[in-house]
Amino acid sequence: MTEVSVFDDTQCLLGEGPLWHPERQQFFWFDINGKRLYSRTDAGQQHWQFDDYVSAAGWLDRESMMVASGNALLRFNVETGAQEMICPLEADNPATRANDGRADPYGGFWIGTMALAKNPGAGTMYRYYRGELRVLFPNWSIPNAQCFSPDGLYAYYADTPRGKVWRQRLDTTDGWPVGEPEVFLDLPASDYRPDGAVVDAKGNFWCAHFGHGKVTCHTPEGKE
Repeated sequence: MTEVSVFDDTQCLLGEGPLWHPERQQFFWFDINGKRLYSRTDAGQQHWQFDDYVSAAGWLDRESMMVASGNALLRFNVETGAQEMICPLEADNPATRANDGRADPYGGFWIGTMALAKNPGAGTMYRYYRGELRVLFPNWSIPNAQCFSPDGLYAYYADTPRGKVWRQRLDTTDGWPVGEPEVFLDLPASDYRPDGAVVDAKGNFWCAHFGHGKVTCHTPEGKE
């Protein structure tokens, strides 16, 4: 078994959205309920406090990231702390916030929303691409697990309370979904609750399970 060690011992209220920034060679993560973005360098821990919930990000350049907040997608400068709105995100609905999200291989950004009270069907899955925020799947509960196959052919995503992970074919020119999604995993709630996920270089799907204290790995064919 691979040996692991503690990178940072911060106790998050709701840890989410880990992101490796390749230009900075720096790791970032969020505490959604704490409304904070965290990082750590050789000099020690860094954190940035927001006025609203923040949950996920994608890197834009060395200084800037796109950050999903409770009501907008923001351009956030990690050097200065400056924020600039890219576009609203359910800004007219105070009952929802952003949840899990990830940049895709085509430069798009997938982001899900959910109800603060976790009301079933109150969330939506979106994709932002070249100035357009488009609804992909409405009436979801807790969108999670957005990640992509290494060849860029497929997206994966989950609705956590339903225990299902879907696989979606992508257009190889611009990354928009093509056709209908297929169920990749249908997992019993007794042992699984798919949350954050990522696909490795071999195409294996790694998934953390909320409330079950475990991570599972599944082959591209879905075998655990």
